[in-house]
Amino acid sequence: MLLRRVSEHVRAQNWFAVLVDFLVVVIGLFIGLQVDTWWEDRKEQALEQIYLAESLEDFISNEARLSEARTGLERIIEAMVLLQEQSTLDSPKLDVRTMNDRFALIQSMPSFLAVKRAYSNLTGSGDLRMIENRDLKNALAQYYARVDEIQMVMQTHEAELVETFQPYIIKNLDYAAVAYHRVDDYQLPPPIDESLIVELLTTREFRNVTTQKYIIATDLLNLYRNQHASNAEILEHLNGEID
Repeated sequence: MLLRRVSEHVRAQNWFAVLVDFLVVVIGLFIGLQVDTWWEDRKEQALEQIYLAESLEDFISNEARLSEARTGLERIIEAMVLLQEQSTLDSPKLDVRTMNDRFALIQSMPSFLAVKRAYSNLTGSGDLRMIENRDLKNALAQYYARVDEIQMVMQTHEAELVETFQPYIIKNLDYAAVAYHRVDDYQLPPPIDESLIVELLTTREFRNVTTQKYIIATDLLNLYRNQHASNAEILEHLNGEID
């Protein structure tokens, strides 16, 4: 219809009418493009909000996991300090069962396994560009880079269980007395000699292995504390960005 009218105006050499028709076409195209752009922006904003909400869920979970891991490490550190304190006394003040239970924690390594569902979806789909807050994007990238670093440190420290702590237990203690993982329906018989730990308290090797565990646990605790602070910062960003 419009093309026929333009042809008629050209044949009639009505150039003003041709100009009006041309402007109508240009304006129509412009409005159409603007509507398409607006609609795409709306879709991206809606998708960004979904990603932000999913990220918020992930970081709430990460906060709980970090708190649990930190609490576990603090228990280990307190146990190693307590055992070393007992080793400096003329006779230990703790009973044998308590000392064995504390020493059993030398086999524990509370792990932080971060939830990264939303971030993996963002990076895997190329949608990370949708997150408009640059500070939040940088914080997310740094957070998950540190997660990878923490995993490497954890793997290095966990190797000490096989290379140092378990061999020491097998050589010097009644393993059943310091068995860390117990299942209610499959109980080991009682240990034969729980008191071996008393003989070890004042030895240099005992102090060295408990000191080594103390160093490992405090190393991880510092990493977890820093990650906890980053987690809180990201939660603040996310809460501020979600409509």
